[in-house]
Amino acid sequence: MRANLSLVSYDDFIDFFLAGAPSERDLQDEVATAGLATRLTPTPPTGTFQNLLAFLNQSWLLPDDIAIVHQTLIYQRTPALAGLYRRSEAKRVSKYTQWSYVDLLIEYTTDSSEDPFAQEPRPPRRRCDSDSGLEEEDHVEPEDIVECILSDATAVFNSQHRTHLFTLLIFSTTARFICWDRAGYVVSEPFDYTSEPWKLILFLWCFARMSSEQRGHDTTVTRIPHGSADYELLKKRAMPPKDAMEGRTAVPGDHAQVLFENSVRNDTCWRVRVDDTQKGSRYFLVGMPHYCAPGLAGRGTRTFVAVDAQDPYGPLVYLKDVWRVVHTGVEQEGKILEHLNSDDNGGPVPYVPTVRFHGDVENQVTWSHAVRLEQDKDRKKYQCPSNIHRHYRLVVNEIGRPLSLFKNMKGLIGLVTLCLQAHGEAYTRKKLIHQDISAGNVLIYPEYVCGANGVVTEKLKPLLADWDMAKRIDDSKEAPRQLDRTGTWQFMSASALSQPSKRIIVQDDVESFFHLVLYYAIRFIPHNCLNVGNFMEMYFDGHVEENGIYYGGFDKFNSMVNGELTTPRGIPLFFHVTEEAIESPPSSSTMVPLPTALSIAHSSDATSHPPPQTLRSNPTTNRENASDSHRRVVHPVTKLLEDFLLRLKAHYSLYVTQKSTDSSSHKLSLVKKATDVDSAVTSLRKKREPPVKQPLKVLSPAERAELEILASKLADHSEMIDLFAEHYEEGDWPDEDRCPDQLPEDYKPDYDRAFVTVGSKRPAGSAFGTSVHQAGRSRISGV
Repeated sequence: MRANLSLVSYDDFIDFFLAGAPSERDLQDEVATAGLATRLTPTPPTGTFQNLLAFLNQSWLLPDDIAIVHQTLIYQRTPALAGLYRRSEAKRVSKYTQWSYVDLLIEYTTDSSEDPFAQEPRPPRRRCDSDSGLEEEDHVEPEDIVECILSDATAVFNSQHRTHLFTLLIFSTTARFICWDRAGYVVSEPFDYTSEPWKLILFLWCFARMSSEQRGHDTTVTRIPHGSADYELLKKRAMPPKDAMEGRTAVPGDHAQVLFENSVRNDTCWRVRVDDTQKGSRYFLVGMPHYCAPGLAGRGTRTFVAVDAQDPYGPLVYLKDVWRVVHTGVEQEGKILEHLNSDDNGGPVPYVPTVRFHGDVENQVTWSHAVRLEQDKDRKKYQCPSNIHRHYRLVVNEIGRPLSLFKNMKGLIGLVTLCLQAHGEAYTRKKLIHQDISAGNVLIYPEYVCGANGVVTEKLKPLLADWDMAKRIDDSKEAPRQLDRTGTWQFMSASALSQPSKRIIVQDDVESFFHLVLYYAIRFIPHNCLNVGNFMEMYFDGHVEENGIYYGGFDKFNSMVNGELTTPRGIPLFFHVTEEAIESPPSSSTMVPLPTALSIAHSSDATSHPPPQTLRSNPTTNRENASDSHRRVVHPVTKLLEDFLLRLKAHYSLYVTQKSTDSSSHKLSLVKKATDVDSAVTSLRKKREPPVKQPLKVLSPAERAELEILASKLADHSEMIDLFAEHYEEGDWPDEDRCPDQLPEDYKPDYDRAFVTVGSKRPAGSAFGTSVHQAGRSRISGV
C-alpha cells in the first residue's frame, strides 16, 4: 500500500480536497460576526481523547455532526478510534463503530512517536511489565499502525457506497489528514494543533458544511429507510417462499434466495442506480454485499444479489460494483459480455453471464493518482504507479456459486470441460481471450425447475465469469495493456509470472485451467503430500523479488519445464482413492456425457448442497511415500494431470526460455568451528561444491517434431476438450471421493506488503485483507 501513498503539504491538501475553503482570516471574521470569537481563544485540550472530542463537539464547529468514541474488540488497540456521525443518526450508534453510518474516521494515540508517516526513525517506547515489574521495549511498528487505519477505512468502503473517505489522525499534539480512494491515499504533512489550532478547525469547519457528495458519498445510491415501500418489498422478498406467490416460483433451497435473505438480515438496504447508455437508467434494491474484494486500493469489487425495482417479483439478479481500470484497450465488461451474448459470429457463447444492464457511474473517477502526477510532472500519465479507476456497475441474470462446492471430482472435471468449451468459442468465434481463469471465475450455476408434482430439479451448469480483463486477440499491439500483470497470481501461467511484461496468449489461459484443477485436487482429494500448506506456499503463492520486481516461484515453473508434480520433499505427487470411495459405486447421475450440463434431481424439500463432509482420509494412507503407491488405487485425476503436463512440458521446452534454478544446488558442506574469520572463510571456500553446468540438450528433428505436435495441442481448444472428455468418460471416477479441506485453517501466505500491485489480482497479506484461500472457504461467488 505504500506504493499508493502521496505525502503533501497541509496547504496542498486543503487546496486539492477542500477547494473554495475560506481562509483562516475569513473564518475568523465569520466566527466573530457570530459572536463566537472568544470560544476560539483557548487551544484545544490535550489531556485525553474524550476531552479533545468535547472541544470538537461544539455546535458552532459541528452543527449537524457529533464525534463519538468507540470501544474496540482489540485489547489496547493502537490507535484509539472515534467516528463523526450525523447528529440525526447518532441514536443508531452503539459503543462500537457503525461502519455503515460513520462519515469521518478519527484515529488517536497519545504517543507522537507512533506517527507511521514520520520521516525520522522513532525511538522505542519502554513500559513496565505488570507481571515481572521489569521494563521492556514496547515499540509499535509503523506498518502495524498503517494496517490498522487501513483496515478501518476498508470497513467503511465495504459497508457504504463511497467514492472517497477522510480520516483525521491525531498523535498527541500533532495531526494529519488522509483522503482515501480506490487508487491509493493522500496524507497531509503533520502540524501541531495546539500551536496552530486553526488548521484543525478549518478542516472540520469545512467538512461539517460539505455536501454528501463532497464528503465522499455516492449520490447514485440512497439508503432505504425503514417502513418505506422499498423496505417492505425487500423484507417480503427475503421471506422463504412456501408456494407460488405473485409470480414467484417456490424453490426451497434456492441458492440465490438464500444469499438474498442473508444480505438484508441487518436491515441496511440501498437503492442503486445503474445508467446504461443504450437502455437508460434502472434502479436495483440490494442489502449488504455478499462478497468484497480484499483490501482498499484496486478494483474494489463488491457483488450483490439484487431485486429489479421495475420487476419486483421477477428473478433475483446479480449486481457487480467495481472500479475498473481506465486504460487504452481496456473495455467495459458489459460490452465484452454483449459481444459474447450477441448473435454475431455463430451466435451466443454458452456458459457465460447474460448482461442485463451496465454502465459507468456518472463522472466518478479516483483522485489520488492526480496528486501523484502533480508531484512528479515529468512522469507521463501512463507511468503513474497507480492506475486511474472509474466507477462501473454491471447487472447480469445468473447468480453463481463457487466451484469449491463441487460434489465430487468428476463433477468438477465436467464443469471445467464445459468452461473450456466456452473459452474456446469465445476465442475462435468472438476473438476474445479471458486472461483471468481462476477459482473465483469458474463457477457453478444452478438452474431450478419445479415440476407439477412438487419435485425440484437442479441442473448444474458451469459459468465462466469475470470478463473484465478480457482482450480482443486481433489487437496488433505487442505490449501489455497495463503497467502490471493481469490475472490472479495463483492461477497465472508460470511463463507469465516469470515475465512481467509478457503478452497473454491462449496457452497461458489453458495452463490456468491446469492450475485450477490441481488447486482443488490438492485441497479436497486424498494424496501423498504431507503438508498442503507448504505445497500451496511453494507452488501457488511462491514468489521471488529482484530489484523491486516480483516473479513467480520456481516450483510452478519447474513443474511445467520438467512435466512433473512433486511434493515439497521432491517425491512425485499422486492422488489416490479411499477405501470408502472404492466401495461406493459410481452414481449414474454423474455419468452425463459431455458437453450436456450435469443434472441432479432433488425432492421438494431439498436444500443447497454443502460440500460432503463424510469422507475422512485414513492417516495411514496419506504418508508421503512413493514406494507405497502400488498398494493404493490411483485417482483418475492423477492421469488427467499427467497427460495435461505432457503438453505443457512440450510447450515450455520449445517456446519458453528456462530461467536458471540452480541456485539451490550451491550448498555448503558442514565445517568444523574455525578459530578466526580468515580460517572460517577459507574452510568454507574449500568445502564449497562448484556448480555443475548442464549443457543444453539439442533436439533431433524427430524429437522436435514430436514436441511440436504435443505443444500445438495446448493451443487447440478442441484437442484440450477432447483430452478432458476422454478422461471424464473413460476414467473410473468414484462418486464419493471428496475429503474435508486439507489446507490448514490457519494457512496464511507469507506475502510482502510491498508486493501487491493494482494490476495483478493477487490477494494481499494482512495489510490488504483475507487471502484467496481463506476467502474461498466462505465466499459465495458470482460474476
